[in-house]
Amino acid sequence: MKTTGHILLILFYILAGSTEATGQLKKSLDHSDYDSWKSLSNSKISNDGMWVSYEINPQEGDGYLYLYDIKNVQSDSIARGFNATISNQSEFFVYQVKPTFAETRKAKKDKKKPDEMPKNHLGIHVLPTGQLDFVERVKSYKVPEKGGSWMAYLMEKPEPEKKDTLDGKKEEESSGQPARSERARSGGSRNNNGPKAEGTELIIYHPVKETRYSFEDVTDYQVADNGSVFGIVQVTADTSKMEEYTVSLFQTSTGESTEIFKDKGTLKNFSIDQEGHHFAFIFSSDTAKVKVYDLYLSNGGTAEMIVTTGSSGMTEGWSVSENGSLEFSESGNRLFFGTAEKPEEEPEDTLLDEEKYKLDIWNWQDPYLQPQQKIQAQRERRTTFQAVFQINSQKVIQLADTEMRSVNVLMKQDGDLAVGSSDLKYRMQTSWDANRYADYYIIDVNAGTRSLVLEAAPFRPEFSPSGKMVVYWCIESKSWKAKPTDKGEAIDLTAKLNVNFFNELHDTPSDPRPYGISGWIEGERYILIQDRYDIWKVDVTGGEAPVLLTNGYGRNNRIQFNYTTLESGSGFRGRFGGGSDEKLYIGEKEEIYLTAFDEQNKQSGLYTLRVDKPSNPEKIVMEDVAFRSFEKAREKDILMFQKGDFVNYPELYVSDMELKKSVRISNTNPQQNQYNWGTVELVKWMSFDGQELQGLLYKPEDFDASKKYPMIVYFYERSSDGLHNYNQPAPSASTINRTYAVSNGYLIFVPDIPYVIGYPGQSAYNAVVSGTMAMIQQFDFIDPDRLGLDGQSWGGYQIAYLITQTDLYACAFSGAPVSNMTSAYGGIRWGSGMSRMFQYEQTQSRIGGTLWEKPIHYIENSPIFFVPKINTPVLIMHNDDDGAVPWYQGIEFFVALRRLQKPAWMLSYNDEAHNLRKRPNRKDLSIRKMQFFDHYLKGSLAPEWMVQGIPAVEKGTNDGYKLVEEK
Repeated sequence: MKTTGHILLILFYILAGSTEATGQLKKSLDHSDYDSWKSLSNSKISNDGMWVSYEINPQEGDGYLYLYDIKNVQSDSIARGFNATISNQSEFFVYQVKPTFAETRKAKKDKKKPDEMPKNHLGIHVLPTGQLDFVERVKSYKVPEKGGSWMAYLMEKPEPEKKDTLDGKKEEESSGQPARSERARSGGSRNNNGPKAEGTELIIYHPVKETRYSFEDVTDYQVADNGSVFGIVQVTADTSKMEEYTVSLFQTSTGESTEIFKDKGTLKNFSIDQEGHHFAFIFSSDTAKVKVYDLYLSNGGTAEMIVTTGSSGMTEGWSVSENGSLEFSESGNRLFFGTAEKPEEEPEDTLLDEEKYKLDIWNWQDPYLQPQQKIQAQRERRTTFQAVFQINSQKVIQLADTEMRSVNVLMKQDGDLAVGSSDLKYRMQTSWDANRYADYYIIDVNAGTRSLVLEAAPFRPEFSPSGKMVVYWCIESKSWKAKPTDKGEAIDLTAKLNVNFFNELHDTPSDPRPYGISGWIEGERYILIQDRYDIWKVDVTGGEAPVLLTNGYGRNNRIQFNYTTLESGSGFRGRFGGGSDEKLYIGEKEEIYLTAFDEQNKQSGLYTLRVDKPSNPEKIVMEDVAFRSFEKAREKDILMFQKGDFVNYPELYVSDMELKKSVRISNTNPQQNQYNWGTVELVKWMSFDGQELQGLLYKPEDFDASKKYPMIVYFYERSSDGLHNYNQPAPSASTINRTYAVSNGYLIFVPDIPYVIGYPGQSAYNAVVSGTMAMIQQFDFIDPDRLGLDGQSWGGYQIAYLITQTDLYACAFSGAPVSNMTSAYGGIRWGSGMSRMFQYEQTQSRIGGTLWEKPIHYIENSPIFFVPKINTPVLIMHNDDDGAVPWYQGIEFFVALRRLQKPAWMLSYNDEAHNLRKRPNRKDLSIRKMQFFDHYLKGSLAPEWMVQGIPAVEKGTNDGYKLVEEK
């Protein structure tokens, strides 16, 4: 169905106002409303700026894909559409269509096999003519990224054929034009006596000309970025049960295909360079389970083996690894591949399982603790080491090895230099040190030689795109330094400037991190460096004094500026000058764009600035909203972005570059107008230790200042910058849904917390309790007898601490709390296998020393030692598969409360993580949490699970939601 955008918007506003016009009261959000609440995602703008696509999907159910015609102000909707692409020249729009949610759910309930599950379909919309093709049962599709008018799609296995009642004749294709069926000279059809081949039909298609070419038994396919050639991998099987692979090239200019390889064995990792000149894959003719692969290359003719075990340049005993990816440099002159030790067949296991011992040996010299090693074991087994085949010189150069595992080749992988790094010497320190130290090397890509540039660098340095200069952060001087990578001394770039280049709000015992580098300017003499507010243009040779490019406008007005690039599919990453689409340099006289955020009123926006002219940035827009994802069409001055606030979902807009003619093109949640929503305002107060703090106060939309409201206090570090964030109604993973709460008559207060090292609990008290009392004093509508606390993880810990210090709150929810820092300090973060020590010594827990250096601090900040002082009913959630805070911390807290007969409950979701992942569990938590708050803050009856519990024998059969009278 096609509708004009203007008509849609007019109808929307008419319907939006109808509720108020009829005098009907808006309803409060209910837990049943979550599923239908929708989100906008996957927005894309065409290169010519004429088309925009995006998806709007509910949290559960069937969504829509939209295609918006900017010129004609029209919108098409596709039910269940997703994964859309607008072709490079806007000739066609292609997308997939999911089966219905109900259909998929039924198939799962019926325990259908994977091949029997409902499959995706494919839609192809020719934009100039409006013609639409629809193809059922499509596994995947590919469209050239930078050119060409062709595409390809791979079919699923066909459904079992029904008996033909029409003399055995099959129907022609629905398009009316039979596809040419080709086997690319693959040697005939399947052999019915052997195993069934794994490939399916591939269609190469020109949507405008409606020309199709068909290839059977395809397992893999690739297309050159410029669309000139498609590579096709086909497989067949014979009576010996060996698979035979054929690799063919389809030239879009001629419609002809050419076979470049054919052999029996196993073929993987097929790859094409951007221009379609070179083609590579790995192949093994081994019949054993463990296979050794060789690397093959074609320049359009027959593929030749170029690297095998023992090839010149290969490390002795190593081979091409099947776990490494094949990647060409942008020019296509280099082929990068992974190597590893030659795999060997494991000896036959002759022992029974009960005859084997099973043991982990913890060694004090291990770089990683055993739990961390076990988590990383699979990745370690699949680790590969980058090597390069120089196509012109036919040389193999091993770049990475076991001592230096990470390598990034510069200048879009065509540079003569690469950056290598190794953290092997510093891995043990990660148990207690927040810095991630590494040694950095410069590698000669043509020779494979390397030289050490930086040793024990705590943060990743910034190498120039060519690799000739490196800029790095010095934690001792807290300044940026630069030096050539070949030789020469380092010079300090920022130490003499009267401004901090590190996080000025840093309040943990770790070293503060720098704000970062925006990018390198052409010529590599200048670099853009950020402080908290402004951007500096700095001469890395030290020949010229640094220039405050933004003229101090940011700091003077407390506006944070950050460099951004608007190009579609691009993004400046000056760090290593990596992938093919990255912008390596900022032009010497380029007009750059800056995102802006005002710390005082939380406005955000977009500014411009000339790199060669220090001045106040020129404002394009600054509004009381949160902007998202500015993106410019590649070939036209059309901008796409999202903006919204707490009341308005961040809808999608298109605009001119000055944002003077913005048009909203999406309408994500029109049903919101039926509900009592809320408002949010920025509040300020003085903390107990004399700091001016900010926070957020949320109120119901139907707020009445003459009434008294219950208030829930939620917090986590600093949150006030999120003033304009939209809070979508959704089941809770851990913390309270602010929108749901205010819709149901609660106030929500979210205070910022600054910390003093060694006193995290007292710091929370100084901020949270002072803020709560300030709100009570400032606003008569807050009921001081109906105050609650809510928090998770670090917030959950602080809530457990706060209720040992004050009886101000009527109830508290404490999610995944650390209750005993003395036992938690030596624990394990089971999700990563890491020791928890670093958290207390250097990061969020903020003790600032070891347990034996500061035992009193650990005890004073541990709620477990002060449980007798608690008089606040508390609901704990701590799940038995929590990978961040050990489950036993919640258990310690609960059993202590129980021992002292304090009102306490603990929700422990089975096989669940730190924050709930499974939607049914999230829905359940949302219900129980609000029942808990409603009981203590609104005087509602308590649910059965609170009054009398749920015995284990009733688990899964009785949810205990029913409200009952307390005995």
